[in-house]
Amino acid sequence: MSRIISIILSLIMLLPPVAFSDSEEEYEKMTSFKESLYVLFNKKDVAGEYHTGKVSEEVFDENAEFTSDMMQTIVKEKGKDFKILTLADIHYADYGYRIFTSFFNTAKIKNLVKKTNPDLIILTGDNVCGADGNSDYYSIQRITDMMESFGIPWAPVFGNHDDESNCDLNFIADVMMQSPHCLLNKGDSRMGIGNYIINVAEKDENGNLSTVECIFMMDSHHSQPNELQQKWYKWATDGIRRMTDDNVEFSLFMHIPLPEYQYFYEEAWNNETKSWNDGYEAYGRLHEPVSCEFDADEIPVQRGFFDIIKASGAKYVFCGHDHRNDFSGVYEGVRLTYLMKLGLSSGFQFFYDGGSVITLSDNGISRITHIISLLGVSIKLVDFATN
Repeated sequence: MSRIISIILSLIMLLPPVAFSDSEEEYEKMTSFKESLYVLFNKKDVAGEYHTGKVSEEVFDENAEFTSDMMQTIVKEKGKDFKILTLADIHYADYGYRIFTSFFNTAKIKNLVKKTNPDLIILTGDNVCGADGNSDYYSIQRITDMMESFGIPWAPVFGNHDDESNCDLNFIADVMMQSPHCLLNKGDSRMGIGNYIINVAEKDENGNLSTVECIFMMDSHHSQPNELQQKWYKWATDGIRRMTDDNVEFSLFMHIPLPEYQYFYEEAWNNETKSWNDGYEAYGRLHEPVSCEFDADEIPVQRGFFDIIKASGAKYVFCGHDHRNDFSGVYEGVRLTYLMKLGLSSGFQFFYDGGSVITLSDNGISRITHIISLLGVSIKLVDFATN
């Protein structure tokens, strides 16, 4: 372990300067290595405190009419691609050696944003982590400051590690939602924290907006969306279809994969030829077991959400959670895709560390690209057109 940490520290010392700030004052730019030492030795000990945020007062009423103000709209320029950069399982942390890996991750994220020039950044859970009484308190503020520094819209969902330390999800959400470019909305607390819709729309010559993609951001909890979330999703998609005369594409982002990721792999992967079977439009690979919800007999738990997704006409589901999987394929008409993990901490695998870019054309999602970020160089690992 000491040798690994020494290598990491050596690499960090080679990184370019990054800006550091906390809630009290701004500091001059310094190298990532010096900044890491500053945080390690100067942050206050808040491990013994527990921070809770405000519980959302929003209440989902399935008898209400869905209206456009229930979505957050981003305008896409007609005829120009709209790029979404996704960052999965960053595990940003502020304790022990993870302080250093977090600033290494910062440099990678900044490099990816510079190289891809996205219109929207989506964080797909396990954005921060803490354990054994260590703190998430500083990590949340630092990752929020970094995301806000890009000056473009960004949207998080939460994973199983985000609230494992001294901050609950409401507190984390409150910190993030103070940022002008953060699109996070808590939603009805009975559904979890962070169920909301992003509407990517184009403006015509008369100034009228037409929806290109409706992105559903969903809290997968530690398993799958619950029954009320499923009702909310069906209610919202039905309402959006009425508003748009059925001319809309839906995609879903959550942290933990649905059981259908396992079903898809069992059907689509040929163990004899070590390749994908025809008919599934599959790319990428499975490098570790699918970590969906299983019962005591190791059978995937089926809660019926995928049937609702299919019935809605949704074409895409994206997730993280499994750090070394990058496969994507079509299962019963829906493309299921793993997003690239970013960062050295928690399940890091060399040459498998970066982000994913989802490209929207005028007709919806047209391309999915997994990008490795290695010492400032970006390498396409998986890159394919979806239509």
